Amino acid sequence: MHRTSKKRVALSAMIAVLGLFATAAPALAVSADAQKIIDRVKADTPDLKPVCSDRGKLTTAVTSAVIALATAGQITSDKTQARVIGTEAGRYLYFHCS
Repeated sequence: MHRTSKKRVALSAMIAVLGLFATAAPALAVSADAQKIIDRVKADTPDLKPVCSDRGKLTTAVTSAVIALATAGQITSDKTQARVIGTEAGRYLYFHCS
């Protein structure tokens, strides 16, 4: 293999690894508002496994938590921002379902 080809392969591999870390990084930490939603869903759903493994049920649970927390003034009531935060919380719950 030519020296330039080896560098390209190495560079491609490094980019792929960095891409993997970039997609995994958000799963390690969530925003404070997303954590409030996660905590609320966990509190409202003692048996979380059947809910977090079903996207429809999880969407319903997260939406209920977002509405309750926004109504109580604990998270933003802006619909666009609430949707982003709810999506973040839902994604976390879905990928960390146990």
